[in-house]
Order: sequence, then C-alpha cells, then structure tokens
Amino acid sequence: MSTSTRRVLVLNVGKPEKPEKREVLDISKRPEVVSLRQSQADYVVFISSRPAEPQTGSYSLVDRYAELVGLSPDQYENLVLSDPDDLVDCYQRLVRLFQDLRRRFPFAELLADYTGGTKSMSAAMVLAALDSEQSPEIKLRFVHGQRGGQATVIPGTESFVAVSGIYDLRARRLVFRARDALEHFHYAEADRLLGLALQREISSSLRDQLKPMQDLCRAFDAWDRYELDLAATILTPYRAKWYQRLEVLRQLQAVTEAFAVHQNQQSPDQPRLAGLEQLRDPYIAVEDLLLNAERRAAQNRYDDAMARVYRALELLIQLRLWLGHHIDTSDVDLARLPEAQRERYASRVEPGRPLTLGLLQAWDLLSDFSDEPLADWLRAERGRLLDWARHRNHSLLAHGFRPITEDMWKTYGSLGIDLCRRGLQILQEKQKRRPLKHDQLPRAELLSELTEEDA
Repeated sequence: MSTSTRRVLVLNVGKPEKPEKREVLDISKRPEVVSLRQSQADYVVFISSRPAEPQTGSYSLVDRYAELVGLSPDQYENLVLSDPDDLVDCYQRLVRLFQDLRRRFPFAELLADYTGGTKSMSAAMVLAALDSEQSPEIKLRFVHGQRGGQATVIPGTESFVAVSGIYDLRARRLVFRARDALEHFHYAEADRLLGLALQREISSSLRDQLKPMQDLCRAFDAWDRYELDLAATILTPYRAKWYQRLEVLRQLQAVTEAFAVHQNQQSPDQPRLAGLEQLRDPYIAVEDLLLNAERRAAQNRYDDAMARVYRALELLIQLRLWLGHHIDTSDVDLARLPEAQRERYASRVEPGRPLTLGLLQAWDLLSDFSDEPLADWLRAERGRLLDWARHRNHSLLAHGFRPITEDMWKTYGSLGIDLCRRGLQILQEKQKRRPLKHDQLPRAELLSELTEEDA
C-alpha cells in the first residue's frame, strides 16, 4: 500500500447541525465531501471526535463519508479525539500522526484539510502541519467557496484549495528561529535556517530580503572563525552600510598576515612584523579577540573564551614590544633589549634556535623599558596577571583538565578582559593608539530590515 500511495489526505470531520424532525441528515454537500472528491487521495485519515455524553461527535459519520466517495476499508482510518476542544491534546496527536504517516508513506504527498471540526481541531491541524518541518512537508488545504448575503457559502461554488502564502508563513517561522540563534551569535545556525527558508517557494519580496541577511550571517560566521578574507569578500557588496566593519576587517587582515609570515620567508630588509607600522590601529586585533571571547562566553563556552582572552593579552604585549621597541617575541634581537637584561636573556639562547618569549616573560621584558608607556601598569598588574594565568593554566584548553565554569568566567574571565582593555586605554591616553570604532558583532538586529509584516 505504501509504495503505491501517492497522496494522503488528513481530514478534519465536523459535526453537522441536527436536521429537523423527520428529515434525514444529508452529508453529500458537506465540505468534507468536496475535499475527499477533489483531493483525489489514495489514502485518508479522518480526524473525528467522540466526546463524553451528552455531547455527540463526528466519528459516526466517517464510514458514511468513505462509502459516499468509494473508499475501501484499507484506504482510510479514523483517528478519534475524546476532547475536540483540547487544543494541546489535538495538536500532540496530530504531530504523532504526521510522524507516523511519513514513516508509512515516505514518498507520498501529505495534505491536511482543516476546514471542518471544532476551532481547536482546526488550530491544532494548522499548528501541527507548520511545526512538521521534515520531508515530505505537510501541505495545508481548505475548502473555499463564494459567500452570499448571509456570509454563508453558496452551494456549488466550493473548491479544495491550497493556503495562499503558506511558504512565506513557514519561512517566517524559520526566520524567528534564526533570530534566536543570532541572539547567541550562532551565525552558522542562522545561515542554515535562512537557507531552509530560501529553499521554499517563497514570494520574491521575501526572498529579496532574506538573501542579503543570509550573506551577512555567512560573513560574520567567517569573521567569528577568523576566516577574515572570506568575511571581507562576502561583506564587500554591502560596503555602503558596513564600511566601518570592512575597515576593521582590513586592519585585522593586515595584522594576521604580518604574524603569519614565517621567519625563513621574510626578507632581511623587511622584518616579519614591519607591516604593522603602516596600520592605523593594529591594536584593533586585541579588541577583536576580546569581543570574540565574549561571544564564546555568551554561548557558555567558557574554556574557549578563556583561551581567547589569553591570546588577546599575549597579542597586546607582542604588538607593544614590536611597535614600541622593534622586538619580535618569536625571534628576539638581544641588541634591542635594555642593556641590563641582555646578559640574562642571552643565557637562554640555544645554538641554531631563535630566542622566543612566552606571555609572562614578554610582560616582564616590556616593563623593563623605562620609556614604555605601559611600564607602570605592567608592574602594578603583574600580580593580577599571575592570578589569572594560574586559573587559565588549569583549564582544558591550556595545560590541565579543569573546566572553566560560569562562576570562574565571571571572576577570572572578566579580570583578563579588564586587564587587556585597561592596557588599550592607557595606550590611547598616551597617544600610542588611534583606535578604530569596533563594537560587538551584530545579533538579531541583522534581521531588522524585515518589515513588521514580514517578520
């Protein structure tokens, strides 16, 4: 049966008004009959009711409908609701029914007619159909006819029709889910949901609004993963609105390119980090890492957040050592160190290997320069840095197995961020930094261009 079944109809069965005495109930002109005949379904699931006495339901009409349109016993079934006014129960049973029909008839077209039944039955049918996003999708139908002077349908004008704009309605439900994803910076999930919406046969006006939003989600997802070239490529067609973000991206690209150059690839006349000196605000990369850490914390990924704060602190010192003193922590030139420190650092040099510095070593070295604008701050904050580093070093993404909990993040994550931002502020106050405007990446406001009607 399942392989030959091309179309399944799920049909709400209403309860006709009682006829006058001595009159026989005529169901031949009921909308259920219109639906049964015009849908040309190979299999029908009647949704009927049998409430407690003294009420009467519609379950007893099912066999009459089947006989009237020539359905054999193996071509239909009857799902009986004990309380047709219980919206939740009706909804839950229909959701289970749709799941079962997909299993039994995986290649059939599934139609759901909500014309008949109680108001709760109709509402449940629509909700269950809209919430059943798997394939094949549930196609909503109803019986429509011309209405006369008393707002009643004129006999003979009824038609079994599709719900107008249903694809837009389903797409908007996906957009709402994308909004929720964006509130926690889940750009990839928002991209996926908008992609599902765009795969539907939606109106051209809604498509024209959703496609740029999907592009932006992809751009910020790439930015979030530090695929900066891809982010800039996707964002460039939208430069009129996002020119400030693109300027930040260009600075970030230049910083990452400078640090990506390997020692044996650089020219002797062009040190690895020389390009940083041509940038307006190379320190923007530190701020970007802090914003990235805050996004990870918003997703409850506190270990990831802590690792990014560490990189931000490290990068701040690396940038300052180069921009202020032409010292590259990946290959320290002893001649550029304060004279009092050269002998101490020279003892660490191994033949054939460059002298490199970790965060704490670089922190201490930078504080030894008398003309360093951060020197007083570095010395004053060394204890807080050590306290922060101890907790970071025990974490899973550092050297241990201890998870960074929410409470630990609120205390020590914010401590690391405060340390970094205070250092950036001092550089600005002492005119060693010309900061670009850089705020947190957008959340649900990415979808703000949807009109109220479309949203």
